[in-house]
Amino acid sequence: MQNKKVGTMSVAVFRPAEYIDETVEKFSKEGFNVVAVPFLKTVVSQEGIERLKKADFSTAIITSQTAAKIVLENIGLDGKRVIAIGKRTAGMLEKAGINAEIPSKFDSESIVREFAEKVEGRVVIMRSNKGDPVLLKIAEYADVEEIVLYTIQEEHGREQLDVLKKIADGEVDAVVFSSRMMVRSFMELAEKEGLLEKIRMALSRITVVAIGPPTAKALESYGIKALMPEEYSFDGVIALLKSSESNKFICAK
Repeated sequence: MQNKKVGTMSVAVFRPAEYIDETVEKFSKEGFNVVAVPFLKTVVSQEGIERLKKADFSTAIITSQTAAKIVLENIGLDGKRVIAIGKRTAGMLEKAGINAEIPSKFDSESIVREFAEKVEGRVVIMRSNKGDPVLLKIAEYADVEEIVLYTIQEEHGREQLDVLKKIADGEVDAVVFSSRMMVRSFMELAEKEGLLEKIRMALSRITVVAIGPPTAKALESYGIKALMPEEYSFDGVIALLKSSESNKFICAK
């Protein structure tokens, strides 16, 4: 079969609603036909904000753009050491005048491996209620407090079901999963609608990309083998999809 060119590649990307527009713009600029839908939604925790305002710490670990936005709206970080999980989160902080450090790989395991033995004082982890448990291993090296700033909930409706059916019917060339919770939400809707086996078969025939090891493991639990970008970011995903190495997986129907 003949390989598809990037310009004709149809890519499904799942993100919370607040990031959909920037995701579509990013992929469209690179010549992809992108379908982006929110399989998850975020709900700010007022209890978490109150804890944040009272927190006394030397180091902040901020694990997402959503967490960064909440932090910047509620407290100052002057004089604090700040560690961000990736360059997008670090970039948001930088725009507010905060210099954030990032790990070599944009995941929780890399933060533990590269920073746990180097932090001093009290560490506050600022994230969602579905954060990777591995990050709490920092408590073996420092005084750690976890503050849940927002909860992640499944988003299931007509829009999500329409995309699910497109994938099941072979109308998409590649699917990008950005988190293990996104995988779970997607698969649970497929199961609820009686489409799980058809979805698994469809995903086995196209390119599936996982942003990071936890996401890849979540897909593997459903029997889906995913590619991972060198950089755990959407920029990394785009580079992977555009590379000749990944294009050999994407074939004309």
